[in-house]
Amino acid sequence: MDELVQYYVVNKELNMSKGKMSAQVAHGATISAVMLSEQETFQKWYERDQKKIILQGKEKDLHKILSNVTYSFMVTDNGLTEIPKGSKTVVVLPPMKKSEAQKYVKRLQLFKG
Repeated sequence: MDELVQYYVVNKELNMSKGKMSAQVAHGATISAVMLSEQETFQKWYERDQKKIILQGKEKDLHKILSNVTYSFMVTDNGLTEIPKGSKTVVVLPPMKKSEAQKYVKRLQLFKG
């Protein structure tokens, strides 16, 4: 069976601290849950193990995913702490089959902090 996975792609160009990055990913998870909770694929993913994978990319990678993946979301920072207001921090893909997601994320590396 092709597992369902949700990918988060962190903007590595911002050099966020681990805490900041974690908060931005959490913002993305919240947005995703609210916006996608009624979708069948999200429900199946939620009922299973809710597998998540955090990757890193450049801002151009985030924009490319956002423009090519339906129901993907960009997290934009408010500028209250480490980075300037309006910084594009994370793009969140909807839960999807891992094989399907590969066409969007296969060249990106795991986030290693």
